[in-house]
Amino acid sequence: MNTDKVKGKYLYSFDANNSEGVAKKFCILKPSRKMKEDGELYYASKLSQFISAGVLPKIVWDKVYKDNGGTISDNDKKDYADLFVNLSHFMGLLERAVVKPEASRTDDESFEIDRINGEIQLIKKQMQEMEMAQVNAFENTAEAKARNRSIVWWAINLAGTENLSGDFDTILKGDSIDDKLDHYDDIIEDDKFLAESFSRINYLITLWYLGGVVSFEDFKSLDEEYIKKNQKDAEDAKLLKEVQQDFAPETVAEVADPTESVASV
Repeated sequence: MNTDKVKGKYLYSFDANNSEGVAKKFCILKPSRKMKEDGELYYASKLSQFISAGVLPKIVWDKVYKDNGGTISDNDKKDYADLFVNLSHFMGLLERAVVKPEASRTDDESFEIDRINGEIQLIKKQMQEMEMAQVNAFENTAEAKARNRSIVWWAINLAGTENLSGDFDTILKGDSIDDKLDHYDDIIEDDKFLAESFSRINYLITLWYLGGVVSFEDFKSLDEEYIKKNQKDAEDAKLLKEVQQDFAPETVAEVADPTESVASV
């Protein structure tokens, strides 16, 4: 795969094989300036819709939480600030380390770059966890509900496949958002492979929308984590099922002896 060509066309892409072993290329389309404007307008329209329906905006919830002591402790604020400082430190180290061309780096220098990248990814993950905790505290705000609808909008428009001609096709088909969501319901029922691939893309688009993913490499790292987690969950579920079967009590149907009832008469 020509990585430079892929990076120019897509935010991220991956190949997956269906149950018959046939490979399919899934992609997250790189949005155009026009699409970004449409996405912002969609968010604004949903925000206005929820506020009109009586859902409180974040500024009102902020006041509610402030009157009750706030949603984040002083220790958490300090931890987040420390993470930000550490992230800036390692980003500076990485910037200086990659000045030297890759072909002329020693093994130690390459190892150091990998180590720095690992530190950066770990810090980003910790920051994302803290950010998500804050996001969860405001799930009932108009902004949160508009954000969630916008993530769906982006997933519908950016999640796709590449055909043999190299053209991009969106996964969900239909003339409207509702039509495409109906198509998603059909996929869940009829096509497990496509449904799982779309969920994988939707996970990455969610992180991208929330600002946790910037580069192709970020997508790849998070995608690998997603796959590992799914594999572990599947293995745990299989093990649990086997344990439940091993310890399931044997059920023996007891049939009354007809001779005993005759004798008792």
